[in-house]
Amino acid sequence: MIWFLLISIGLYVVLMLFFGIGLFRLKTFALQKVKPTTKFTLIIPFRNEAENLPALMQSISKLNYPEKLVEVLLLNDASEDDSVVVIQQFMLKRKPSGWAILDNERRSDSPKKDAITLAVSKAKHDWIFTTDADCILPENLLNNLNFFIQNTSSKMIAGPVLALPENRFFVSHYQFLESLTLAGVTMGGFGIGKPLMCNGAHLAYEKSAFEAVNGFEGNYHIASGDDLFLLEKMQAAFPREVHFLKNKEQIVYTKTESNWSAVVNQRVRWAAKTSVYKNMFSKWTGFIVLVANVSLLIAFVMLFKSESGLFFLMLIFVKWGVDEIFIYQANTFFKREIHWLYLRLMAFLYPFLTTYIAFRALFGNYKWKGRTFKK
Repeated sequence: MIWFLLISIGLYVVLMLFFGIGLFRLKTFALQKVKPTTKFTLIIPFRNEAENLPALMQSISKLNYPEKLVEVLLLNDASEDDSVVVIQQFMLKRKPSGWAILDNERRSDSPKKDAITLAVSKAKHDWIFTTDADCILPENLLNNLNFFIQNTSSKMIAGPVLALPENRFFVSHYQFLESLTLAGVTMGGFGIGKPLMCNGAHLAYEKSAFEAVNGFEGNYHIASGDDLFLLEKMQAAFPREVHFLKNKEQIVYTKTESNWSAVVNQRVRWAAKTSVYKNMFSKWTGFIVLVANVSLLIAFVMLFKSESGLFFLMLIFVKWGVDEIFIYQANTFFKREIHWLYLRLMAFLYPFLTTYIAFRALFGNYKWKGRTFKK
């Protein structure tokens, strides 16, 4: 038992050290203003997002980029609220050019992949940019992407996404801290040349590249993972042309869920796809993280049942210390306030929640946007 805990926590420490090195190695891209030439199609699938769409559309309307070079396709995935009405009213009032609402055509078990596939087939422009309906886009997003595309050989470009806490409740700050961690792992993976994550809320790729890898073909049976499965395919097909644009002007902000039930269901949805990853580094990363958190639970139990309580306490503090250092390292890029009490509450709760989510993802179903999905 002791050797198992030592090895699992040790592997986790080594893994996070690699991601920390990657964070340090991934340099901030120096952006400049150049003539806008790249044409973009923005794709936003939505379902029951009437509350969030106004802020997103407002941020799109403020993008500092020529309207004639931008197309906006909003994909309605059978919304049951006033989402479509909200968009129509915005379009009637602002009269933006190049905007269209499309109805999703369900062809698989993955509504979002169906929506993106449909939108890509309808897209008029060379570059696709996907985001989510609960996001806020920075005003120079497309200007910066245009400069990056002109100065690099790129087929896919990922960018930073951060969930901002909307109140002082722990459920909101938990998601913020987890978002910091995931953003750090994402950038760290790119930094060591082994990208294993990206976020569909901030993802750009050439339409021709999407078509060259046959889009989401082979992954439609998994409801989530439109971003990660596409990253795997792009990385395999164009290993030197998949990049991360690290710059503070590129941060896309997203909302946190309002309750723990929604948080758990969202995480189960994310975790449900891990068993079908093809990238071995991604598989091993997920396995090591899960085993380390299970080991932490065992250490909690053994702390009170074993004469070697000091040893188990040491393991707990090693895991907590590594996580805290990594979060603060990731935050050197985002520069957000971190509440010390919430950070420690997260450290205590995270192994319990992660283990439960993994169990649900392996053996149960989950609900999302009013629908029930099977693994």
